[in-house]
Amino acid sequence: MTSQTIPATQIQSELKRIWDSLESKGKMRASVFNLIFYVQNEQRLDYFRKIAQKVIERFPSRVMLISTDKTPKSDYLNAKVSVLSVQEHQYDVFCDFIELQVTTSQENRVPFVILPHILPDLPIYVVWGEDPCIEDPISRELEKMATRMIFDSESTGDLPLFAQALLNRMKQCKCDIADLNWARMENWRDLFAATFHSKDRLAELENAKTIQICYNVLETAFFCHTHIQAIYLQGWLAGQLGWQFEKMEKTQPNVLSLSYSTKNRKITVLLKAQAYDKLVPGTIVSVDFVTNKEEHFSFCRNPQIPNHIMMNISSPEKCELPTQFIFPKGERGQSLVKEICYKGTSTHYVNLLNHLSKMDFPKQC
Repeated sequence: MTSQTIPATQIQSELKRIWDSLESKGKMRASVFNLIFYVQNEQRLDYFRKIAQKVIERFPSRVMLISTDKTPKSDYLNAKVSVLSVQEHQYDVFCDFIELQVTTSQENRVPFVILPHILPDLPIYVVWGEDPCIEDPISRELEKMATRMIFDSESTGDLPLFAQALLNRMKQCKCDIADLNWARMENWRDLFAATFHSKDRLAELENAKTIQICYNVLETAFFCHTHIQAIYLQGWLAGQLGWQFEKMEKTQPNVLSLSYSTKNRKITVLLKAQAYDKLVPGTIVSVDFVTNKEEHFSFCRNPQIPNHIMMNISSPEKCELPTQFIFPKGERGQSLVKEICYKGTSTHYVNLLNHLSKMDFPKQC
């Protein structure tokens, strides 16, 4: 439903007008939580609108999207009010969508404007689309309301500083912490947990000497830090296996090399950037492990069916039959849905943040 710009004081009356017009059309109004987005980058507005649509298809909710205009010709705080359609089976389920457009000088009013429109007794999920390394008074105010603060490491150009900022926030605020990029590589974590669940398999993984992770380097206006999911995956493995980080360097224009040590042996991790125009930016394409006993574990997306992962395991003595691991369809746009489903702050994610906070990235990364 189209919407027009209105003063923020008219949000409630405009919502009433919309629902009065829908009352006789069999439309159902539903909300299971409050979902608040904040973004300054105008290029990411459409991206977050699409995410909001993906979320309400699974969880109807009241959505508020706050965007800041950093280069205004005049000061303003305006609103747009509309409804989003869920299309749940034979019923038409609709959710409130409130968009606030504000200039920098008016940002201090935002918490007071949105507070009357937060549905009481329902969880409040805040998606902070900006770099948490940069202090922002709105962020602190929203944290006080939030059940869960969801960040996106795509917004930062300094991962160690990002990790330190989130660790500090965890000490200061009472809400749960999450990260969209952490959710984006959840399927790979599930794959490794399933593959290396037995003691024998885990021992083989712990004996790895080289790991190569290939990821999609192609960028868009929404995603330009394409190496982050690969960094997260290897960092999660290193943290869970107790590897000690030593150094990181670019050995080739498209290869980032990381060195680890554990139990008097060395592990080399190679992050290889490759271009795949049919995959989402930053998508992990393949992972290869080689152990000290020359055992080889290969996990690679099927080019024709990207959610199918071909698994090949071999050693100098034998070669196992290839198998497949199938990721759930519709990965794209589901990272926020996954984070909303969980309760608490992941201890594995906290371990990853501690790991990243001690790393020294080359300047060109």
